Amino acid sequence: MKPLKFLYTDGRDVVVTDYMLETKKSRYHLKGVTNFGLAVIKPRLLPGLTLISIGLALIADVYFNITPYNNLLNLSPTTEFFIGIGAALVGFIFMIIPRKRYALRIETAEGYKHVVISKSKEYIDQVLNALRRAKMTGIQVRK
Repeated sequence: MKPLKFLYTDGRDVVVTDYMLETKKSRYHLKGVTNFGLAVIKPRLLPGLTLISIGLALIADVYFNITPYNNLLNLSPTTEFFIGIGAALVGFIFMIIPRKRYALRIETAEGYKHVVISKSKEYIDQVLNALRRAKMTGIQVRK
């Protein structure tokens, strides 16, 4: 039996050998991987949009007196205005701060999976290059 040749390891989570890809949660044999590549995961915008909407609704309530002040909202108009501004600003921050994330996407008989996710594209590229080398050595060994 041949010893495993390690093509890539990050020391903790991801190990690529001649015959398999091992992550923290799973082990994938390269014979079962039909396709792989880089996937871009876009950030979620819904939390930021929700906070902006709530903030703008509170600000609009102060200016247009939408809700009557019969202890439904037990806030003074000034307090409601500043809470609305705060919610809108936090929503804008939530919209600006999130960045794209990158994933190693593999296709097996079970379907597509994102097996490694990172904010660093270079990290995913290193794992991809190791997988390409492993697939090439696997093709040469089979012949």
